Amino acid sequence: MGHSDTHRTLHDLFNARRYDEIEAYLAPGFLYEDLSRTLTVKTPGEFTDYLRGWVTALSDATVGSPQYAEGPDHSVCTFHGRGVNDGELGPFAPSGRPMDLVFCEVLHYAADGTVLSGELHYDQLTLLTQLGHAAPHATTYHGPTVEQTVRDLFASFDRVDGAAMKAAMTGDAQAVDEISRAWLRDPASLGGYFDGLAEVVSAVRTELHDLHVVEWGDSAVATMWLEQDYTMAGTPEHVSAPTTVVLRREPDRWRTALVHTVPLPDED
Repeated sequence: MGHSDTHRTLHDLFNARRYDEIEAYLAPGFLYEDLSRTLTVKTPGEFTDYLRGWVTALSDATVGSPQYAEGPDHSVCTFHGRGVNDGELGPFAPSGRPMDLVFCEVLHYAADGTVLSGELHYDQLTLLTQLGHAAPHATTYHGPTVEQTVRDLFASFDRVDGAAMKAAMTGDAQAVDEISRAWLRDPASLGGYFDGLAEVVSAVRTELHDLHVVEWGDSAVATMWLEQDYTMAGTPEHVSAPTTVVLRREPDRWRTALVHTVPLPDED
């Protein structure tokens, strides 16, 4: 049996919860380090207790999608640790959230093929984030501001630039079509609306007044008053409307998830 075979057997035994059989593969003086937690396990019994600790926190914990490689006295495995946090994880109460995290484990072997030592590497912050026990990683965003994104969106309306309008929207965006007085709630309807605008309207000119932006992490809302002039079927039209734009920040830019603008009737 090669070292990779031993490594695979140990993972299979963990997945089957056959902890007592794992100890037979461990050499005298066995040592194991969870480097992400700066935790050192010093005996075979402590090691199986350590494994049981994972199962306490994630009762369906498994080693999945493993990839093994070996050398003369060691083996390396990268795998996906998966499970749902349905038990206590250290000081954290169960969150009910799933984990799917990449781990890297290195095992070192004695001359008789038993395991002398091991090290486990993984991103503990990502683990805690996935399970809802830590805030997501902060990211640095260098793209246009929310206000500039909103102004650019309406500038593309003024140009009747369907491609730019579609590129400015999220994949699940929604909008109100003031002409047909209907909601547009799927990419096909919204894309068709943008593509067909040039055949319906011309000479579009938009002014945004009292533009106010509030951000919450990767979400934002912009409220404003819209004054818009355009020509439809040769007839000049004017729209005056309170308008709301909801945006979601994506890696490269803010994109629009909702445009809600409903013209008010003229005052008597």
